[in-house]
Amino acid sequence: MTADLPVPLVDLTAWFDGSDRAGVAQAVDRALTSVGFFLVTAHGVDLTLLAETRAAFEEFFAQPSGAKSTVRMPQLGMAGWAPMGMEANGYSFGHETPPDMKESYRLGAHVLPGREALRGENVWPSTPDGFRATVTYYIAAIDQLHMELLRVCAAAAGQDDGEFFARCAMRNDNTLNVNWYPPLAHVGEPKPDQYRIGPHTDFGSLTLLYPQPGSSALEVQLADGSWVHAPVIDDAITVNVGDMLSHWTGGRWRSAIHRMLPPVGAAANESLLSLVYFCEPDPDTMITPFGGGDTVNAGEYLRSKVDAITMPLKDELQVGSQP
Repeated sequence: MTADLPVPLVDLTAWFDGSDRAGVAQAVDRALTSVGFFLVTAHGVDLTLLAETRAAFEEFFAQPSGAKSTVRMPQLGMAGWAPMGMEANGYSFGHETPPDMKESYRLGAHVLPGREALRGENVWPSTPDGFRATVTYYIAAIDQLHMELLRVCAAAAGQDDGEFFARCAMRNDNTLNVNWYPPLAHVGEPKPDQYRIGPHTDFGSLTLLYPQPGSSALEVQLADGSWVHAPVIDDAITVNVGDMLSHWTGGRWRSAIHRMLPPVGAAANESLLSLVYFCEPDPDTMITPFGGGDTVNAGEYLRSKVDAITMPLKDELQVGSQP
């Protein structure tokens, strides 16, 4: 773990080769207790696959809106393309903000064996060529890393049962949510209190993020209320705790608030693309905090949170020009 980074760096080499699993678990525990985020290297996800997946989604989002609308999601949380105007993450904290300045594409992990289509079947675009195969390979790889990180987390939480969290995450339809943040020329100048993505916490267990290389636009709020830019390290994946895992640990691990502000200066002409894999426990999981506390049902909790950030589907919420 690198102490001089605002978000700690954890190398998984010693976990995978078994040489120091306790040391890796301790590093993860320190990171999640203090910040709620960490960067992970030696994660095992093929770097060529990361690049190919990013390229596939960049090609999809570059299409005209008419082409993308053939796979438009009917409501937030289901599969497909979400144009700008469908989502405002600030609402999860009761803040009435304009819609987030982004487009998204959501796909469920039920393409994998054993996972169930809990929020409708996936929809796949006809272009670009090879999109479905590439993205399916990516979901399989990132889901495998997620399951291993749950085992790391069990050790970090002091559980003798290494499958404690993983056992409760075998069926859930985890979400690959790819966010495209267009340049301001595409979406228009931000309105008051508008964000690229509003301040929010994630709702599930773990989130695995592969950000835009070279961009540290994501900001994380520390325990003292200050904001820091999450560092981006080549080939590293950013991991953070969601509300359910924080609740499970009795609040020991932080589900940290994070956001992306509208771009300024030269960054206003840049677009960003983030591959985000949201993971949750199986929907029938009853989560009781370590040491006691209120038990919550994972599926019901997630539904309430998604409903809170869903904007009405109105054409006037489509802010800015669409090519």
